[in-house]
Amino acid sequence: ACRESRVEKGVKALDNAKEAEAKIQAEVNVADALVAKLAALSPGINEVKAQHDGRLRRLIVTTPKTFSRQNLYPILFCFHGAGGKADGPSKRWSPHADKRDLVVISAEAVQPLAKWNFRDKFHAEEHDDVGFILKVVEALVSSQVADPKTIYATGHSSGGLFCYRLAKEVTAFAALSPMSCGMVKGAHDPDQKTKFVPILQVIGDQDKSYNGSQNPKVTMYSAVKRIDVWQKFNQCGPNPVVNEKGKEIVVYTYASQTGIEVALCKVKGQGHFIRRDLRDIADSLALDFLLKHKNNK
Repeated sequence: ACRESRVEKGVKALDNAKEAEAKIQAEVNVADALVAKLAALSPGINEVKAQHDGRLRRLIVTTPKTFSRQNLYPILFCFHGAGGKADGPSKRWSPHADKRDLVVISAEAVQPLAKWNFRDKFHAEEHDDVGFILKVVEALVSSQVADPKTIYATGHSSGGLFCYRLAKEVTAFAALSPMSCGMVKGAHDPDQKTKFVPILQVIGDQDKSYNGSQNPKVTMYSAVKRIDVWQKFNQCGPNPVVNEKGKEIVVYTYASQTGIEVALCKVKGQGHFIRRDLRDIADSLALDFLLKHKNNK
């Protein structure tokens, strides 16, 4: 019986090893498939589906009309708000693919929840959004589409909160621009694993997130406080350069001696959804900010 038990244990260990190997191979196959899809991108709008963590995920990838396999491109990830799909941010940001000669990737959260996992144990369902985005980044680099030093992210509301999580946990991004969102106290504070990273927060001063919030489930920093947190972490000086764009947009930029910047783009009199003409100006300012930074991790 003892010998049988040892044999059974050996068989079980072998089965477990085979199962683990099969799982690794399946992940390699999925990654290879995504690399192949990205290597086959056409000029203009491309819809790409990718498996991750047992779920089929959706990306809308817009390349410049002059897209060439000979070049590496800056990448802009954009993340929709709660309840959204990839189509909205794609429509908003894709015109910049030609204007700025970059690749725009509008990623979609798992439907129908349609919320980004900006903090573990917050939503009723939990999805590995960070792992998914990192898989896409790796595939973009492997397929020789992305310049790894010029990968950026922006997001609205839930997507903006997700940007703060990425800023804290991930080293792949050269700069990020969260928009119309909060920042979670504790969950999004930079720690010893966080690298210095430029951040531009765009927010209306009438947005409910502007003054922060407190409830038993989550505490959000005010816009001023979160800029203070990142300004100090990035070792930026205490005195901002102030630029006004018309009467309604003011940008406060703090800089470190090594060129890391933290900025607040305040849109006066605007709530959670910034008026279209002002939003377009803020989007252009955000791209100016993002594209001047390179990732030297």
